[in-house]
Amino acid sequence: MNDLIHQLLSWVNANPHWAGLAVLLVACAESLAVVGLVVPGAVMMFGAGALIAAGAMGFWVTLLLAVAGAVLGDGLSYWLGYRYNDRICQWWPFNRHPGLLRRGEAFFHHHGGKSVFVARFVGPVRPIVPMMAGMMAMSPSRFFLANILSALAWAPVYLLLGMAFGASLTLAGEVAGRLAVLMGVVLVALWATVRLVHVAYELMKMRGLPWAEAWLQRGRSYPALSWIVGDLLDAQKPLLRTLLLWVGILLGGGWLFFWVLHNVMSGAAIVPAGQSLYELLQGLRTPVGDQIMVVFSELGDGVVMLALVISVLLWMLWKRAWYEALYWLAAAGFAVLAVLLFKYTLQIPRPIALYSGVNSYSFPSGHAALSTAIYGYLAMLSAQALPSHHRWLPYAVAMLLVVGISFSRLYLGAHWLADVLGGIGLGAAWVALLAIARHYHLRRVGGVEGLPVVVLLLFLVVGSFHVNNKMESDLARYAVQQVIVSLPEQAWWQMAWRDRPAFRIDLEGEREQPLNIQWAGDLSSLQQMLETQGWRVPEPVTASSALRWLSPNLPLTQLPVLPQLHNGQQEVLLLIYVNSDQTLPMVLRLWSSDIRLEPDGSTLWLGTVSGLRRQCLSLICFPRSVADYDYALAEFELMLSAVEWKRVGRVSIKDDQQLLLVR
Repeated sequence: MNDLIHQLLSWVNANPHWAGLAVLLVACAESLAVVGLVVPGAVMMFGAGALIAAGAMGFWVTLLLAVAGAVLGDGLSYWLGYRYNDRICQWWPFNRHPGLLRRGEAFFHHHGGKSVFVARFVGPVRPIVPMMAGMMAMSPSRFFLANILSALAWAPVYLLLGMAFGASLTLAGEVAGRLAVLMGVVLVALWATVRLVHVAYELMKMRGLPWAEAWLQRGRSYPALSWIVGDLLDAQKPLLRTLLLWVGILLGGGWLFFWVLHNVMSGAAIVPAGQSLYELLQGLRTPVGDQIMVVFSELGDGVVMLALVISVLLWMLWKRAWYEALYWLAAAGFAVLAVLLFKYTLQIPRPIALYSGVNSYSFPSGHAALSTAIYGYLAMLSAQALPSHHRWLPYAVAMLLVVGISFSRLYLGAHWLADVLGGIGLGAAWVALLAIARHYHLRRVGGVEGLPVVVLLLFLVVGSFHVNNKMESDLARYAVQQVIVSLPEQAWWQMAWRDRPAFRIDLEGEREQPLNIQWAGDLSSLQQMLETQGWRVPEPVTASSALRWLSPNLPLTQLPVLPQLHNGQQEVLLLIYVNSDQTLPMVLRLWSSDIRLEPDGSTLWLGTVSGLRRQCLSLICFPRSVADYDYALAEFELMLSAVEWKRVGRVSIKDDQQLLLVR
């Protein structure tokens, strides 16, 4: 991964004109009529900002090109509308999807002259409104004033967000490449989830009714579907689109659950796929990632679920919504009973032992099934209490929670892939079935007024309280288990040092900095000896100390130093050395190994000593390890006056790596 990133940055540095042209064309296409509907220009501008943060592109030049492209794209769209006017209605895709122009026209009439500025930040109508302004004969002076102002606001927003993201990935990459990969995967997945829900909701609003009517016509010719067509959908014409969606979720969720169940019982492809994914995610484990994933997992714990169920039930009883309360109990109760029944019947073991009793079994995932059922049903209820244009938000929040909780169970090694997919399918099918029954039986909907605010407050209070109380114990529960091996100290000193890793382990298949020190002894004594030589513990990274990275003129000794991970573990000892004229800055890091040296059982520590330099991005400057390994190791040797040490050489793939043994 790091090699791929370096190759991309090298290409951009070597071809700045092509990179600038790409920014110009992307910004133009993102604003161009029709083309902007399919070109993810905002995402690409976000990526350009990340390249700026990495130092591959200049901020002001990129900003100017992005603004110019945005103005050009909107200008071309305006000219098309002004030049061809009503003839555009006969062009594809407007002749096939006239709703696109109708929505743009409605947006233009609603916002008036400021619609050109506002539309720049509204995805579905962004490439349509400038063309509509031309069709409506908006004066060129007014249009280009709004066009230029909107471009000047739009380009910095996405570039700065991308720069912040790129800087965070660079910092994460300094800690561990696997942390940067995990952050990227999680953020992209969460963004894609929200985007998918929003697009699906908007598409259902535009095309749902024609699809439903076509489905009804087709369904009447199939006897197997006649009960759905005759008993449910025809009886609820005003809710045709909604019911069609829930029927689709019911069929899709049910198929997913039983397909996964069949594969689990027969040992088909999903089983080895789940094993491979488990090993891949365990290779991405980091302390920071563990904390993030434990938070997600705890939001799906039984304590949080039970508190939400009881609180919402009391709200419905207070509102005298008796039938709503029964449906709510059914949503939670069936999910719990079904999960326990399948776990007890199938008795499939988890990847690692975490619980006792029936919860020691794996399939299906209780967290995935319960979060899908409870958060999904709450989203359905909350959406009914919101205006039409905001009803997608509860579903997006519910999907974020379900995706985050489900992924956390995979990451923490608590479940196989089949468990999570089966739990999501089971929960989705049950929510859909209840939604259909509720629409069919409850002619009058009540008890949901004010529910979104109540649910949000309950979730924040209960979730925060539970996470605060359980974080420490759950981090210990889900921690990666280390197998301890005993080794005679003399055997290590003679030859067994060869068996230890030669490089810091981060992402599989990548060479990080060499582990050029092995220390057998007490860390506190080593630290005391080095502190007499001028070494010191650096500023820890906190929310307040990290603000110093924004001050490029601060001395290196006043800047917090990022930790680094070896095989998913943070260093136990971190020291820096900076002499008075700052000509020889160095950093020492030591990690605990799985070796205990006999006869006294002391830990063998693996570490690296390297150079330390100030790394400046577009936004921040921070201390970063650099590859002055041989020079740093030679200087470090001169400071080891009170201990026994020897230098040995071991041949690596590319060079003769030097290793210092100290005891």
